Amino acid sequence: MGSERLTSCVWKLSEMPEEARARSKIISGALGIPSLVADLMVQRGIENTSDAEAFLRADLMDLEDPNLLKDMEKAVERIIRGMEEGEKIVVYGDYDVDGITSICVLVDVLASLGANIDYYIPDRVDEGYGMNSEAVRSIAKDGASLLITVDCGITAFLEVQLAQSLGMDVIVTDHHEPHGEIPSAVAVINPKRHDELYPFRDLAGVGVAYKLAQALLMAVKGTPEASTPADCLLDLVALGTIADVSPLVGENRVFAKQGLAKINRTENLGLQSLIQVCGLRDRMITAGTVGFVLAPRLNAAGRIGDASLCVELLLTDSPERAMAIAEFLDKVNSERQEMEMKIFKEASSMVETCGGQPIDSVLVLANEGWHPGVIGIVASRLVEEFNRPTILISLDGDEGRGSGRSIPEFDLYKALSLCSDTLLRFGGHKYAAGIAVSRHAIDGFREEINEVGRSVLSEDDFLPKVFCHQELALDEIDLEVAKGIAMLAPFGVANPTPVFLSTEVMLKEYRGVGAGGRHLKLRLSQVGREHDGIGFDLGHLTSQMYSHRVTAIDIIYTIEVNEWNGIIRPQLNVKGLRVAENHD
Repeated sequence: MGSERLTSCVWKLSEMPEEARARSKIISGALGIPSLVADLMVQRGIENTSDAEAFLRADLMDLEDPNLLKDMEKAVERIIRGMEEGEKIVVYGDYDVDGITSICVLVDVLASLGANIDYYIPDRVDEGYGMNSEAVRSIAKDGASLLITVDCGITAFLEVQLAQSLGMDVIVTDHHEPHGEIPSAVAVINPKRHDELYPFRDLAGVGVAYKLAQALLMAVKGTPEASTPADCLLDLVALGTIADVSPLVGENRVFAKQGLAKINRTENLGLQSLIQVCGLRDRMITAGTVGFVLAPRLNAAGRIGDASLCVELLLTDSPERAMAIAEFLDKVNSERQEMEMKIFKEASSMVETCGGQPIDSVLVLANEGWHPGVIGIVASRLVEEFNRPTILISLDGDEGRGSGRSIPEFDLYKALSLCSDTLLRFGGHKYAAGIAVSRHAIDGFREEINEVGRSVLSEDDFLPKVFCHQELALDEIDLEVAKGIAMLAPFGVANPTPVFLSTEVMLKEYRGVGAGGRHLKLRLSQVGREHDGIGFDLGHLTSQMYSHRVTAIDIIYTIEVNEWNGIIRPQLNVKGLRVAENHD
């Protein structure tokens, strides 16, 4: 049983060249931080002491001047003119958390400046993502003369032209990739514009909206200090940035770190109510809490309900209304979870397997009645389950609407481009995409995309992988190291939680804990140092280790600061185990 995996994933240890170690040593000495923490920063692309200092600081003063964004001055000038002339201004946003918070930021600031302001969110099922002609006509009919998009609009060429023909000026703010040209709007603010020189291109939609709010306040109030609408809105900016799975580096790191601090003392009645309903009132809100607890409840409304309720929640000044909406969103989220579980079970049962492994390289599953608002989440869960690119299709009449998710080794957008002759429409990026397909073309599409899959994927690609940042001995871990690692938070895309590898670790104790022994509690020893470990959802390994009399293991884990009964110590959060090489 030597080196036998107890958890099924491939471990890959990151390389660290001598040149990188030299930079790390300089940073560690200059900043007085543990060498391990400096190593991790260098592995994240930080090359010098000043960049390392800025990374740890993540201060609002590190934000770039919003007027560096192309068309910002044009947008601010047009909005101010609209406010002065009492024009009706409508903010048009997306139905996800990024779109919702983007709307809230602009509506809040414009309302505070006395603008005649309203907002519009399309229905996910009936209207789909982005601007649509019917909505544009309706907004024009209601008397709007200035339309501002948030988190959408960069590819809405026809809709922008339609708005202009109906007497509305359009300002586009977005963060998605342009398709070549940009719409002929009054202003197009997008850090991903091909002609953009702005220093940070990975802002979320709410980050771009916040930049516009900053520039607007600076212009209206005339002082640099006014460019921080900031403190009162940072909780919403962090919420949208984290929920949109944006890279948590650069300005996004500032938004996330400062915004999480604000969320933990938020004065926003809607957020307070949502936090209370989620049972988080006396707990620290982290990036993980936002991504896995708060955001799903806000997203649930847009998936199977009315996303405008979320805007109302985050803008209301009524505690009673805030609590009523928060409780409703919690209920809708429970319904979404039940719906998701039902679809997951149905879809899993449709996967053809041989020897327990799926036959297809790319899973394409279709069924009647699957809610198009949740199939993307289920596709993500199936990718986790089978580690294969997965596309779920909701059938309705002659057409199917699909949502796909992928693995790092498979560019989903590129694959769909190669199969475009079998599709009505498609869009997305490497990891996630949406499609429309005729019912009778689904089998042909499945065959074509699996041909692509077989040509680029190997059996090894179907094994989940964990990338370990460093190999450590347990005596290298102490409270200073654990606290130093915590300084690198908030963790997320481009700033992942550091994962470590230790080999030949002695098992002093192990047992199942939690309901039904679901989790694995460990006492680990090596070179005279002992540490506690916890393996969430690994309790099933207890019987395996006992039956094979395992005494030495290799582990991959994260390092956390754990406080229990007033005692603060490092704890290893174990992500994977295998039997050590020398185990008898």
